[in-house]
Amino acid sequence: MRHGGFAVVTIIFLSLAWLSWKDEKAKDERAANYIPAAAVLHSSPNKNSNLSAHPDIDRTLQIVAEKLQQKIDVNGDRKTNCIDAAVTFYKYYPDKNKVCIEVNVNPNTGMNHLFNCVFTDGVWKAIEPQAYYKNRSNYLMWAVWGNKYDNKYNRDETEKWKIYAK
Repeated sequence: MRHGGFAVVTIIFLSLAWLSWKDEKAKDERAANYIPAAAVLHSSPNKNSNLSAHPDIDRTLQIVAEKLQQKIDVNGDRKTNCIDAAVTFYKYYPDKNKVCIEVNVNPNTGMNHLFNCVFTDGVWKAIEPQAYYKNRSNYLMWAVWGNKYDNKYNRDETEKWKIYAK
């Protein structure tokens, strides 16, 4: 009877470990594959895709970095921050049908951040518009913010903020 009880406990333990691993893997995939609410059709992006294969994103991030170095203030609040970065990225991104301005307010981590999403490679990708300004080579939100960023708190606020993209 002892061996039977040990086998049951072992099976339960292994099952719980597997479920925990599966849950962590699902969280990682959600963070890497953000899709805004406005997106209807999508496919899974390749997490290992070459970031430099997106010249429009690269060029726009370079412009944002230059403007942030010049202390741009798009909304007149006398600050240079994520608002200025996200609006500037939106302003200079060449295809307005493939870019939006998102906010992420996460009460669990204290995140309150404006950023952009770009439709590329068949999916919407969450982009940190300050990445190049802060010398980050990987501009994806999950890579910049790690566990602080949870895409389930993303909301599209393009209409609210695009008025400053003059």
